[in-house]
Amino acid sequence: MRARRALALAADAFLLLLLLVAPNRPRELARRVRLLSHDARRDPALRRLDGSSAAFDRRYFFFLESARRQVPSGASGIAVWVPSPSEAARNLAAYQFAPLPALLGPPEVPPGWVLAVYGPERPEGWREIARVSDGALFSREP
Repeated sequence: MRARRALALAADAFLLLLLLVAPNRPRELARRVRLLSHDARRDPALRRLDGSSAAFDRRYFFFLESARRQVPSGASGIAVWVPSPSEAARNLAAYQFAPLPALLGPPEVPPGWVLAVYGPERPEGWREIARVSDGALFSREP
């Protein structure tokens, strides 16, 4: 137990050193420390929601998290359709579904993959398998 506590203290000290050396203002550092202490014991999805990676579109994050929880176990990957894709949306989707491969807005969805549609669109030739927050999951119709 002592070794574990010493390791945790060393990691905390290293993190504090990195924060102090980085070009951040004191107000920003204080905000980040409060956020870290607030989120320390929370579910990882809630921590990501509080973080900056989901800040560009929180509803999109809810959609991805809902979809991640509903993806069938046999899916080979997930293709995400977003009305106006961005680099941030692509990165968040890849991170959210890892280790399952995820593509944003691919022209062709590989066989065995699930299609996650963000928004009200319902593609032809696809069967809805689950409704999720702000969208739905689809599989190819047989």
